Amino acid sequence: MKNKEGLESAFFCVPDITGFTKFIATADIAFAREVIPTLLRKLIECNVLKLRIGEIEGDAIFFYKTGRLPAVGRVAAQCTALYTTFSDFIKSIKENDPENYEKYLADSQLGLKIIIHYGQISLHNIKGRIKLLGQDVIIAHKLLKNKIPDYNYILLTDKYLSKIKDRDNLQQWFHWEELRSGAESYEFIGDVGYRFITLDEMEHLLDTEIASLLKPNKKTA
Repeated sequence: MKNKEGLESAFFCVPDITGFTKFIATADIAFAREVIPTLLRKLIECNVLKLRIGEIEGDAIFFYKTGRLPAVGRVAAQCTALYTTFSDFIKSIKENDPENYEKYLADSQLGLKIIIHYGQISLHNIKGRIKLLGQDVIIAHKLLKNKIPDYNYILLTDKYLSKIKDRDNLQQWFHWEELRSGAESYEFIGDVGYRFITLDEMEHLLDTEIASLLKPNKKTA
């Protein structure tokens, strides 16, 4: 539902390939052209929340969903499914193309970061393509470049976290005590606070809990 300014509430999930620029610059071009498009396609197909795609920016997929905020467990399921898809794809290269894997991927040159945000957007149809506009769209993009040193992590903005009423549910899926604090400052926008957790620390979700959430018609809190 739009507010009086014509803005809609929106949930953002932006998976981004860490190390993309270095990989493109140093890897064999034929190998890179095969790896990146295939990986992006697999991440797009891994759409647990039935999100819309705002745009694809080479190394990032800008997923969004207007209306009701997805349940915390489903957000955790989406993040974990994305990371599992990414990890399985890298493992498949190791098995099927060990030579290129050893040259370009063996030292974890590629990783996956996932930005989770919530805010307001306006949607515009420009020659048949939907364009997302608004400050929160800019914030989600800018957060792809941040001070977090890890290669694989989930970043949850304070604005998203402020919408979660059930902190016990948040604790169950994202282990609140393990979330570390961070912030970025942007010109014309100001400070943007967030919490983050590495995807390695989220491995507990790869077991039966995540499987149950991915079942159709499964109700979550």
